[in-house]
Amino acid sequence: MANLRKVQYTLYGFLAFYMITGIGALVLANMWLSSEPAPREAVISREIERAGAILGGIVAATGIIGFVGAIGPVTRKDCLLAFIVLLIAVILAELGLGGVIWFKTLRMRSTFQDQWSHNWTPSIKIAFQDMDTLSGYGQCCGYLFQTEMVSAGACETSIPTSIAFPGCEEKISAFADGYLRKLFTSLFGFTIVNVFVFITTVILIQTRNDEERYIRIGKKEGRTYIDSI
Repeated sequence: MANLRKVQYTLYGFLAFYMITGIGALVLANMWLSSEPAPREAVISREIERAGAILGGIVAATGIIGFVGAIGPVTRKDCLLAFIVLLIAVILAELGLGGVIWFKTLRMRSTFQDQWSHNWTPSIKIAFQDMDTLSGYGQCCGYLFQTEMVSAGACETSIPTSIAFPGCEEKISAFADGYLRKLFTSLFGFTIVNVFVFITTVILIQTRNDEERYIRIGKKEGRTYIDSI
């Protein structure tokens, strides 16, 4: 019984972290969806943000199932088994989302100039031109040349022959690299938590199977288990 309790409490801790990751992803994705997309939209699409929100909600919901099973592992084995199946699905979904983002990075830089010329809205271009929060990168105008700029902010008063601001190519690439690195780190961290939750749940199921066997043997011998979990 003591060993079962120990594994049970360990799973409680991992489940708490698991649910925090889901709730955090859900809140962050909804904040992104309700805020101005520029310049974030140049790196990740609204579809990916929606997928993150849905996945975060699923993680939080499956965490509740995990807690229900962990509270009474002997009597609620079905909940633990269902949680294991759902957890595997969550891990695969997170890996799939990470794969989509990774695949996008492989061809993203080569498409930036085309995106600037044909797809990005003026608000995204202006956000990059006037961005001053990226260390080492100041004002820029256009993608490669000032002739491609959007006339706004400092670029509006810029005359190529007198005020030579560089193009935004390197700034955009640095922003995208840093942003995607944070996403990859977060997804990697979430996956590590999920793996620990998976292993602990499997150990708890095995431990509860042993406990159930001892209870069954004990009842045959006439013992009672009032406080069995």
